[in-house]
Amino acid sequence: MAVRIEKGGWVAIFLIGLGLTGYALNKYGLVDLSGIFGAGGGTPSTGSQAKSGGGTAAPDAPLPTGGSAESSNVRVRVNIWVGCVAGLVANGGLDTAAGSIYDRKGIKASFKIIDDWTEGSTALATNNVDIMLTTADVWAKDYAQFLDKGFNARAVYLVDWSRGADGVIGKQGLNSIEDLAGKQVAFAPYTPSHFLLWNGLKNSGLSTEQRREIFAKAVHTKDGIEPATLFAQQKVDAAVAWDPDMSDAVGKRAGSKKIYDTKIANKLIADILVVSDRFSKSSPQTVSKFLEGWLEGVEFIRAQPSRAYNLIGTIKDFNIPADLAKSMLEGVRLTDYGDNKAFFGERGSDSDYASILKAAGEMYREERQIKRVADVEGSVDRRYLDALNGKFSGASTEAPIQYKAPAPGATPIATQRRAIYFETASANMSPDSRAVVDEIGGFMRSYENTVVDIEGNTDSTGSRAVNMELSRARAESVRGYLMKKYGFPANRMRPKGNGPDSPVAGNDTPDGREKNRRTDIKVYPNPGSN
Repeated sequence: MAVRIEKGGWVAIFLIGLGLTGYALNKYGLVDLSGIFGAGGGTPSTGSQAKSGGGTAAPDAPLPTGGSAESSNVRVRVNIWVGCVAGLVANGGLDTAAGSIYDRKGIKASFKIIDDWTEGSTALATNNVDIMLTTADVWAKDYAQFLDKGFNARAVYLVDWSRGADGVIGKQGLNSIEDLAGKQVAFAPYTPSHFLLWNGLKNSGLSTEQRREIFAKAVHTKDGIEPATLFAQQKVDAAVAWDPDMSDAVGKRAGSKKIYDTKIANKLIADILVVSDRFSKSSPQTVSKFLEGWLEGVEFIRAQPSRAYNLIGTIKDFNIPADLAKSMLEGVRLTDYGDNKAFFGERGSDSDYASILKAAGEMYREERQIKRVADVEGSVDRRYLDALNGKFSGASTEAPIQYKAPAPGATPIATQRRAIYFETASANMSPDSRAVVDEIGGFMRSYENTVVDIEGNTDSTGSRAVNMELSRARAESVRGYLMKKYGFPANRMRPKGNGPDSPVAGNDTPDGREKNRRTDIKVYPNPGSN
């Protein structure tokens, strides 16, 4: 029997369909309808608009002086990692020891070991901890997910940079990131290891299809230790791991090596402290004293490092002997006040924090873990660092990198082939190509401890001599842009003109000639850091 739909019924069906379509587009981040339906399903435009599960913190307002609700008790999530040693030193262990830095400041801190990343963020969101140690890349996921659940927290402190402690290792014959094509890689998903691999592949010469194939064939593990074990047992071709397991695995498999690590990508993996809005609102002065004590812990370690190693060795749950703690800390940069100010930068600045959060947000959006990349400014509260101004030096104690040329015949860890367009018969970049060069600049910033070859290439049309000169001038133009905008030193980049001598396709078709008109970016580990 046919059903007749009246005129009003068609209108109702249309409106229902329109609503479902809008919901789907908003859910998957294709459009933002939060301005119409409220911010509960998306990311608010500023941090002060987000719900905090216990009051709204306004990171642009002056830091409160505290009040009757101020608590001197602080619960801190950490994982089994030496990067938190400055806090442990300030506390005298997992619980506040009499006479410790925190005890003298009137703080009672309890460090809770929660190794699982998801359990750590859940503990913060459910008020089981007040401050969470995490990494900036994982924070990109947690922050976006927190907002969707009506909870908020903010990054307040840079704990450390990984400087060689994390890396990608490969079997004999795997010397570059491009060599990972078609290979099986083990890694722990949704962890810093995931981000290190994703970022390296994205900044290589591999195609989108090749990168997808690597992730499709990858072995996912429950933790960051298992990939090294699988690699040592020769069950996978490559692995993303951290020390000491990473170095141990390489030593057990003949001919294997580190392809790249965070000594090279030295501004990519950063541990940070995140405080819940709930605790920030109720106990701002306690948070301030806690961070001040952490910085004093860094100063203590630099003056008496052996005492820090011994302290880690006494924490039974860490199971890290003092000599191993010393070795592990050699792959970490414990950050000072100057490092923190540079890392977070000023509001709206192109800081290292913003760079990592945006890149990691892109990865987690690709993985469908978040709907959209979260607002950077809403995720950070700089007031605590600002309040410590004058108590610590604002200059970083880290020595500048000294760049040296790679040895002749050295193998690059990655080779990008980029289409950078110039005006006809000129070395002037077209405006639209600057975005491509900015991508190169962003990658060079994260992989700061590298030396880069910039090679200009042409097709075979015209005079070889003219093409050689033009390709060299264009490589020089790219280097000049990177120097001017990003402040990279000239000796970090080596411009070269290949003219028509290094084709990647035939010159007998328009498509082939277009492929040959390119700029090659070859990336080498910096020999000056050895």
